Amino acid sequence: MRIAIDALGLPILGGARTSALGWISALGEYDKDNHYLVYLSRPEDILSRYPNIEQKVIPLHNRFVIRIWAQVFLPYLLAHERANVLHCMKNLGILGAPCPTIVTINDLSHLILRHLYPWPDGFYWQFVQPSILRRAEKIIAISENTRQDLIRSYRLDPKKVVVIYPSCDERFRQPCEPWRAKQLQSKYGLPNSFILYVGSFGVHKNVKTLIRAFAYVAREIPHGLVLVRGAHHTSSDRTIEQEVSALGLEDRVWILGPIPDDELPYFYYLADLFVLVSLNEGFGLVLLEAMACGTPVLATCTGSVPEVVGDAACLLDNPTDPKTVADAILSLLADRERLAEMRSKGLARSQEFTWERTAKLTLELYEMAISKCARA
Repeated sequence: MRIAIDALGLPILGGARTSALGWISALGEYDKDNHYLVYLSRPEDILSRYPNIEQKVIPLHNRFVIRIWAQVFLPYLLAHERANVLHCMKNLGILGAPCPTIVTINDLSHLILRHLYPWPDGFYWQFVQPSILRRAEKIIAISENTRQDLIRSYRLDPKKVVVIYPSCDERFRQPCEPWRAKQLQSKYGLPNSFILYVGSFGVHKNVKTLIRAFAYVAREIPHGLVLVRGAHHTSSDRTIEQEVSALGLEDRVWILGPIPDDELPYFYYLADLFVLVSLNEGFGLVLLEAMACGTPVLATCTGSVPEVVGDAACLLDNPTDPKTVADAILSLLADRERLAEMRSKGLARSQEFTWERTAKLTLELYEMAISKCARA
């Protein structure tokens, strides 16, 4: 098979990028029989190690220009390359592809929380996306929660939407060297004990609620709060630092910009607790990373979070009440036995998600789509 993958416009950082590149790498690793044509906005070093992956770089970076280009030119390129199937990796598909199309949907936050996003995003997801999804041969949802959102929001045939879970990089499953952890703690000036958040400052991530919750607990515990921020995008909350200042927490909150990939596992390793109070998650890759590192997880019971963490995490019903989050943080940090149990369960839970399984199920979907098209 000649398999085309549309990964145009991957962000420089973030879960969408990590998931897409992990997914493509898994296909390159576990599928030696087929050839992959991967369309990207920039070359990716991680993909250059796979001889069966051919990178097709289209040096466009404006997201609107990228989608217009894809709609106009990608169908012609796919025909020229004799692609047997097209897999659109990051929510957005194209019309007029000369081969069966599969679209991966990470989440429907732009539709579910439309009021938090710029109007063009809401318009696209409400009026353009339905046409693209109905024309797709199959749709991959990265969680059952996202699958149900798709079926309900777009009235799709349930048989058309398939759940395939992503996984996390193997570096999160490797033992962390204590000396290296201490070195990084010194490099970033991290406190001896801290609560960790990793992710974007997108408005749906609800980081302000976490900061306000920390203001309640800062008087009770010696911990700091470490926020490892991803790349800014159109829906980023750019008032996080002002919120920290307004609450007088400048000496207790560490706001770090993007850090190297090989250092991130050590932040999980050093943290006493990982907290995510997001308003919606299509999967929540950071939850899997934290569990794989043995870090206890406190998260809100929204979107796919319960599906991903199972019984390994402490879940909260209300994502917008700082006092509820604060009480849960204090309760967990005071209960060493429960933290130890959460670490153990988290490690076991993380083992249920593997890139090998992801690649196997994706290949089966490619073969099914191509076979159906041939019969037609």
